Amino acid sequence: MKHKGALAATLAALFIFIYNLSPTVYVGDSGELIAAASTLGVAHPPGYSVFVIVSSALSKIFPAGNPAYRMNFINALFVVFSIVLMSRFAAAPLLVYFMLSPVALSSALAAEVFTLNLLFACAIIYLLRTRSKKNAMAAAFLFGLGLANHQTLILLTPGIIYLLGARKMFNARFAALLFFASVLGFSANLFLLVRAQGGAVFNWGDPSSLGRLTDVLLRRDYGTFALHGSHHQVSLKALLDYPRLGLIFFGPLFVFIPLLYFFHFRRAGDFAHFLFICFVISGPAFFTAAGLSSSSRAFAEAITERFFLLPAALLIILTGVLLPCIRYKKIFTSVVWILALLFIFSIKGQSLRNFYSLSDFADSVIRSVPDGKALVIEKGAVGDDLIFALAYKKYAQKVKMPSVYSAYGSIFPSVYGDDFRKQSPPRRYAAKMRFMLSGPEKSFFAFSKSQLPFHDYVFDGLLWQKEGRLQHGNRDFFWRRSDLESYRVRSLEILDYYFRALQTPSQDLARLCSHLGGDIDWLLTNMGPVWADLGRRDEARRSYEAALSINPALPEAWNNLAVLDFAEGDYESAAGRFAESVALTPDDVRYYNLALALSKLGKTEDARAAFKKCLHLNPFNHAALNELGLIELRAGNTAAARDFFRKGLAINPDDENLNYNLALTK
Repeated sequence: MKHKGALAATLAALFIFIYNLSPTVYVGDSGELIAAASTLGVAHPPGYSVFVIVSSALSKIFPAGNPAYRMNFINALFVVFSIVLMSRFAAAPLLVYFMLSPVALSSALAAEVFTLNLLFACAIIYLLRTRSKKNAMAAAFLFGLGLANHQTLILLTPGIIYLLGARKMFNARFAALLFFASVLGFSANLFLLVRAQGGAVFNWGDPSSLGRLTDVLLRRDYGTFALHGSHHQVSLKALLDYPRLGLIFFGPLFVFIPLLYFFHFRRAGDFAHFLFICFVISGPAFFTAAGLSSSSRAFAEAITERFFLLPAALLIILTGVLLPCIRYKKIFTSVVWILALLFIFSIKGQSLRNFYSLSDFADSVIRSVPDGKALVIEKGAVGDDLIFALAYKKYAQKVKMPSVYSAYGSIFPSVYGDDFRKQSPPRRYAAKMRFMLSGPEKSFFAFSKSQLPFHDYVFDGLLWQKEGRLQHGNRDFFWRRSDLESYRVRSLEILDYYFRALQTPSQDLARLCSHLGGDIDWLLTNMGPVWADLGRRDEARRSYEAALSINPALPEAWNNLAVLDFAEGDYESAAGRFAESVALTPDDVRYYNLALALSKLGKTEDARAAFKKCLHLNPFNHAALNELGLIELRAGNTAAARDFFRKGLAINPDDENLNYNLALTK
């Protein structure tokens, strides 16, 4: 190690990680990955073959605790071993800063593939520190092996090509050898084909042939480059959003180190340039191209943080390499120590040592389904967390559970049928209806009300069941109450608590529940539409008001409250709340809603301006074009109205309102 203090820093990291480790299954993909590793199965595309093999092998060496705890412990070791490799370049203060940073600490505490990806990246960088061709060959093999763990490792390729080129190590023969070594490492993915053919119980995508294996590796049936679909932003704004999130997840060094690199650019060597290229490609370039930017705080916390782990480690190594160039090393080191120690105050809030909530939630769901009945889960109603937690319970813990059906058949049988991907949407829906109508009283449903096709089912503790069979205050649901303030609870885990303790939501109860976790405001906002769907508008309104009492800067709550006001004819209040929502998140939908309320109040010019702002943000909003046409028509400007209607029809030729209104102009 570079300094004696690095050993102490590494041991401290190991202690902190183990002390705060999640004791059982965590949210996100954690439950699914643990189940796949426990059964040597195929996880979601691209399969994560190396993670499954390595985690499964190591869990047999460390047999203490339940399967999830063992996997979480191994996950922490991946980060610790990465710090050991980083210590070749960085001194103790930088290592302490890294291990205590939010992105490193949160990544270390629950099983995921990103920590093993970090370990592969650090090992490759360690091998490439010298000009040795043998090391380059070993790095190429680890590169291919790492790609079989997580495909984002390919983002190191431009930096590696630059480094080998700058060292003049490239020739046709050596390049061919490097390619062969990478392919040899990547061939670990053949494990997926072997296990699928061998009848793996956990078999997502069924890569039992070379064609299906290719589909899994290319993620054709699952996943997308833009992880949150239509909300992604591939734009300059996304690029500017990157340093802001970097400050949240990694603190001031995330911005300072790139500036340090540019300041010492002329004195930096090829290895420093290699590290910075790797940072740029795996960091801001990937973040922008993948559409990871989002105005949603919940999405940023749940999804984007993990993609800052590798760039953060690259910056720490880069700082260690540039340290000899820094004139005032002692001052710089002292500042890093101070910043690192400030992270200590955030450890308690990130600790998962008492996180039993998802495991308890899954156990409660299992107990609530009587013998002989099935559990039907609609993915959109409760997210992946429940499905993955049940998969962990079934495949890793071998818990006896009811028959489970989900919206897709990757883990549990699909309600659409085994070959639902080959069916047209109408046939899929018909298959789903046949399944559910064949005996709905034999099933419990984890659906939202809008997804449930029956009118005689009522809600009880996250599950829908036939009216008359309902048992209020379902005692099969239980909640571990110890040390709740240290839970990192998300909305999924506290839905049951919400429905049992907040049957009539109020601001005081909402504040009380806010101690359960930072996402209670989002939970309250998301539960408003559920109350409204049940016809209980007063409860919906109280949910939104309680959410705003916790977090006044919540645009969805302002917007949804305004929708209730608008439906009740209180256009003045609706306009004010729509304006609050627009001020927080100025998107086209919110401007459209504001314009409608202003129009109802007779404020035509203000409404016209709001509709135009809506169209500026989204020129394809044909509803806004229709409303602008109606404003012009009422003002007697027939030609202008006709122009707006025609523009709307050019976007949506089948819109009945636009066709009718255009006919009026004639």
